[in-house]
Amino acid sequence: MLKPLFMEPYFNEKDWGGTRLARIYGKHIPSDHTGESWEVSAHSMGLSCCEGKTLPQWIETYGSKLVGTEVTGEFPLLIKLIDAREWLSVQVHPDDAYAQRVEGDPYGKTEAWVVLDCEPGAQLIFGIDCDVETLRSEIAQGRLEQHLKKVDVKPGDVLYIPSGTVHAIGANMLIYEVQQSSDRTYRLYAWGRNAQLHIEKSLDVIVPERGGKPMQGVKLDVKGGTREIMVLDLCFALERITANGTMPLTTDGTRFFAYTAISGGTVAWEGGERAYQAGDSFLIPASLGKYTLSGGVLYKSYFPNVKATEEELTALGVDLKLVGGNR
Repeated sequence: MLKPLFMEPYFNEKDWGGTRLARIYGKHIPSDHTGESWEVSAHSMGLSCCEGKTLPQWIETYGSKLVGTEVTGEFPLLIKLIDAREWLSVQVHPDDAYAQRVEGDPYGKTEAWVVLDCEPGAQLIFGIDCDVETLRSEIAQGRLEQHLKKVDVKPGDVLYIPSGTVHAIGANMLIYEVQQSSDRTYRLYAWGRNAQLHIEKSLDVIVPERGGKPMQGVKLDVKGGTREIMVLDLCFALERITANGTMPLTTDGTRFFAYTAISGGTVAWEGGERAYQAGDSFLIPASLGKYTLSGGVLYKSYFPNVKATEEELTALGVDLKLVGGNR
């Protein structure tokens, strides 16, 4: 029987990266400019591994027993921890249709962020204050920066960032990110750094009304702790799990669950158990059945059956208007 897969990440070194992944989570980073830890990834640009096998190799061996019957194409999610020592470039991502038509990619890029660590007064960019044609003219005049919406954030804030949203991570910030399995980024602005820009493609895909403020989400008291529903999108769902006691959970064969722990605890299943530490990421196979989480705060991401999940949440009394996502 499959057991939870504890993943070994792929590290991405960046000029803007730092050392938070080592200092906060004890990760063995390759340098003091480590920007990204690809925690759960089947993307060819950076594969995560478990017990010497890449995630695609695990999927090839176990198929739907691992990923579930709802996943019929390529592995749909990419989960990262991002350490931004400096401001990242101002970016926007295409949707599925544009990515497939223009780039030949299987997926566009909708994502969500959780602020894990930042300094008081931290900000990031989340939207613009004008239409696309105005933005085109302002870029030509070197006035893009004045149209970027800066948002105050603090640890624990969650932001839902659908494709077409102008955004940028601020300086001195540690982020959990769940996204579609894509590395396609169009840069609008790079703060004077020497980075390739993609102005025309960016203008093609920007949806100017997207942006705003962090998600409120909905908190549910469940046996063993709390479950906060933050995002339910066609691309992924995101929950924050707080296991104050022992939380019973189960899989039904239709979907996997990916967890990243922010504090330590234990996952147990029929035939075994394993402790997790802050910064650990593990996959719960779709075929695992009953399992428990004991202790810790974790972020849980999965590829949703949206209709079934909406019905489940409605039955629990959740106001779906408070949950982010395109449904």
